[in-house]
Amino acid sequence: MAISLIRSLTASVVRNVSALKRDAKRLHKNSHLVFGTEYPLKVCQHAVAVSRGFRSLEDVENLSRRLGLEKDAPFWTILGRSDNHQAALNALYQLGLEYSENGPLVFTGNQRHSIVPALALLFEEMSARKLPGLILVETQAGSVQETLVYDGIKALGIDEIFDGFRSLDVREKNLPVSLCTGPRCWASAIRDVLDLETQSRLRQADWAMTLETSAFEHAKSRRQVTQSKNFDAIPFYSVKEAACQLAYGHGSPVWMDGEAKIASFPTLDKDTAKAVLDLIEELAERNFSLGVSCEHESCWRPYVVLFSRNDRASEVLASVAHSYYSWCQPRENPAPILYVSDGTVPYAPLFLSYGGNTAVVNGLDEIPAGEQLGEFYGYTNAFKVVGSSEGLTYMGKRVSLEGT
Repeated sequence: MAISLIRSLTASVVRNVSALKRDAKRLHKNSHLVFGTEYPLKVCQHAVAVSRGFRSLEDVENLSRRLGLEKDAPFWTILGRSDNHQAALNALYQLGLEYSENGPLVFTGNQRHSIVPALALLFEEMSARKLPGLILVETQAGSVQETLVYDGIKALGIDEIFDGFRSLDVREKNLPVSLCTGPRCWASAIRDVLDLETQSRLRQADWAMTLETSAFEHAKSRRQVTQSKNFDAIPFYSVKEAACQLAYGHGSPVWMDGEAKIASFPTLDKDTAKAVLDLIEELAERNFSLGVSCEHESCWRPYVVLFSRNDRASEVLASVAHSYYSWCQPRENPAPILYVSDGTVPYAPLFLSYGGNTAVVNGLDEIPAGEQLGEFYGYTNAFKVVGSSEGLTYMGKRVSLEGT
C-alpha cells in the first residue's frame, strides 16, 4: 500500500513539474505579447515556478533531480521509498553510517538482521553517486531469488531496480559474457585462491609479477589488449599461456619483445607448479570469453555475482568481476560494493583485501585480526556494525529498525 501511494504521489509531482516547464516555454514564446518585451526562458521559468508555489526555479530543479527527471539519470535512481526502506534509511542517518575509503563496514551478527540496512545503504550510495554498484554473493543457493539478498530486496520494495542488474552466476561452466581484466588482477585472483603455503612459495619466487608482465606481452603480441581510460584488460588465454610457460619453459618466451624487462624467470617446484596448473585447467574448462563485455557493461550497469567458496574457479571469476568496480574505478569517486555470504560459517574471499568502499555481511560474531585464511587485512581497519533483532548498533549507539 505504501509503495503504491509513493508511486502515485511521485507520478503526480512529475506531471506537475512537466506542466510547469511546458507553460514556461509557452510564456517565453509569447513574452513579447504579454509583457511588451521579450524575456529569457530562465526568467519565464522562474516566474511560472513562483506562481505555482515554489520559492524559486532552483527548487524546481532540485525536485527534478530528486525525481530522476534528468535525461542522464540512471535507472537505479531512487524515486520513492517503502516504509521498510525509509526506516532503514532513518537508522543509517541517525548512526552516520556511510561507505568509507578508510576500511570496510562489517555487519556482525546474523545476516538476516543486517541485510536490509546493508542493501539500503548500497542503493542509496548508488543513487547519490550515480554509479553502478556490485553485489557479491557467496552462496550454495541455485539462484539469487533463493538467497537472503533477494529477501532484502523484496522487503525494501526495490525489486524493479534490481531487475536491471546483470545477474552473473560464475559457478556455471558456460557464461554468456566476456570476462577480461588487467594482468595484475588475473595474477592476484589466481594466487589468492590457492592455499597459504603455495601462496607463500609464489611470493618468494615473485611469480605474480612475472606472470603479469609475460601475460600482458602475450596479449599485446596478439593485439588483444583492451585499452580504456583507467584499465587495460587482457583475455584469460594469454594468462594461461604465460602460466604454462612459467611452469614448463626455460628462459624468456618468444612473445617477449626487447622492451619488456624481466631480470629472471622463476623456477617453481613440482608441487607449486602442479597447484597452479590445476587451477589454470579448471578455469580453461569454463567458457567466459565470448558475449557481452563485462568490462564495458559494468561502467553503466550494476552487477550481482554469485560464486561459491567450494568452487575455486568461480572465486577467481568473481574476483575478475570485482576488479571492474574496484581497480578500474577512479579513486575520487569509487563504486559501492556489498559482499554477502549466507553460509552458517563466515567466509570472506581474499580479493576483498583492498578494504575500502565495501560493506560486508557474512555472519561474523566479531571482527577477526585478519591473519588467518579468509581473514583479509582490511578487517584490521573495519568499522563494526552490530545487527540484531533490536536494530543496529554503531559506535556505541543503537537505533531500532521499526518497520523492517
